[in-house]
Amino acid sequence: MNTPYPTYPRLHALLGAALPGLQLSNAAAEALEDALTDAHEHAPPSAFFARLRGIARGQAADGQAWRERQLSQARGQELAEATRCMAAVVACGGVLLAAQSAREMDDVQGQCPPQVEEGLLHAVVVLADHAGALVEPDACAPLL
Repeated sequence: MNTPYPTYPRLHALLGAALPGLQLSNAAAEALEDALTDAHEHAPPSAFFARLRGIARGQAADGQAWRERQLSQARGQELAEATRCMAAVVACGGVLLAAQSAREMDDVQGQCPPQVEEGLLHAVVVLADHAGALVEPDACAPLL
């Protein structure tokens, strides 16, 4: 069954099921719909969605064109190794979080020794640097 009143898509999207109960005059509803349409047309585009569209068109996260269109087997193995390094960073971070929690809540015998925490932090730094070198070899300094 058709409704005798015109539809206002933006006003309906804003107010939802409350719109019919408001009993707005057609002139008021049209003025609100026009204002919402003008506001939508003048709104700046979302940087987040612009970045997603750029990535879909082959841009890297920095907005530059992605240089590698097709990966060789060696490059694929490097990126897989970088992924494994980042998984190890996440695992070390979880252990560090548990060690910090134990330091704050447990007694002295239940705590992780400071040397272990320092070693985990060093492992996180080395793994992250190595993963960065694998992803973009030209941008990273050599490991000492």
